[in-house]
Amino acid sequence: MIVHEEPASVGQRMLWLVNRFHGGQGNLNYPLLLRLRGRAGPDVLQPVVDELVARHESLRTTFARRRGLLTQLVHQAEPVAIASVGPATEEELRRRVQTEVREPIDPTRCPLRVTLWSLGERDHLLCLNAHHLVTDAWSCRVLVEEFVALLAGAPLPCPGWSYRHYTRWQRRPSSVERARTDLQYWQRQLAQVRAPRLARLAANPVLAEPGVRTIPLEIDAATAEQLRDIARAGRTTLFSVLLALFYRVIHQECGDTDLAISAPFANRVRPEVMRTVGSLANLLVLRTRVQRGAPLADLLRRTSATVNDALAHQAFSHFLPPTDDTEVERRVEGVVFQLLPDLPAPTTVAGVEVTVQPPELASRFDLELSVVSHHGGLRVLVQYAPERIDGGLAERLAAGYRAAIDQIGAEITG
Repeated sequence: MIVHEEPASVGQRMLWLVNRFHGGQGNLNYPLLLRLRGRAGPDVLQPVVDELVARHESLRTTFARRRGLLTQLVHQAEPVAIASVGPATEEELRRRVQTEVREPIDPTRCPLRVTLWSLGERDHLLCLNAHHLVTDAWSCRVLVEEFVALLAGAPLPCPGWSYRHYTRWQRRPSSVERARTDLQYWQRQLAQVRAPRLARLAANPVLAEPGVRTIPLEIDAATAEQLRDIARAGRTTLFSVLLALFYRVIHQECGDTDLAISAPFANRVRPEVMRTVGSLANLLVLRTRVQRGAPLADLLRRTSATVNDALAHQAFSHFLPPTDDTEVERRVEGVVFQLLPDLPAPTTVAGVEVTVQPPELASRFDLELSVVSHHGGLRVLVQYAPERIDGGLAERLAAGYRAAIDQIGAEITG
């Protein structure tokens, strides 16, 4: 039963276009995997999952066209179907999870699939697999916190705005005027922008098994603290320091001096949406000029200014998806950088140990450099789509980034 209808947000309309042209491989699935060790069968989890869906309208929102407009259809809260599967071995579980997280979700029918696999009476894996139209990384953290609290029987804070309220705020005259200002900024900033001229393979998904290849790098705590010290001394952020190093490595590889690298921004600019589950994040294109032979401190200042400007205009993403494979070479969002917090630590509540498990997904981007805070240090993950990026290129970029981190202290202070 539909209880509310609301026009889709700007971000949802953009994702809808992405889903139309690139959603067939489950690329817009946003799964949350929770390993549960203890008594956590369907009888225990059903009321927890039901309450999460009742609290957050996005998880029961489908999409349709109404009078030519993409529209959110919020459904009445009802018991959630949990597909219970098991028992399975670890290898069988891995294969089944890969199949599930890559199986496309039809947002016109149901935005959420819930599956529970069992390896035994006290060992389970719960998958909350939602479409990106109704969730994002910030939302997943909210869901983990609330899942743990509900499992423990603890009270939950008010969720703040529903996604409908956020969408209405977006359409207020003051918000519309701000969006115009943001759009004008992005049109100026990204005029004639192009992707870095990195060697790409011809788009041919049969050349490689769908998925993502990862090259990990470990940065110890002392080096990580040195990077933070450099950020503080430059009155900037660790994000900007790490991004500046990525610009330099890309410049050294391809020779481009006008570089565009995309980065996801949470877009939680109002306190009312801090606990909202929904698709608020925007992928912003960060464009910076790299001067040949200029000191790193100069690049860091330029990068910091680019990031600060993007933060001021993060509510509107100037992003238009390609409409066919012939535009792959021009996709400026193909190279992505992000700085992530560490995964929530395992916690035990009501006799159940809850551990967040990262999913193995098909690559959403050609090339992605993620830096994750990890036990005081940093873990760098150079991830690439093997059907689009050559492994040798990815290895060179990873080695170059490692060298840039190792040399930054001497260069900045030298």
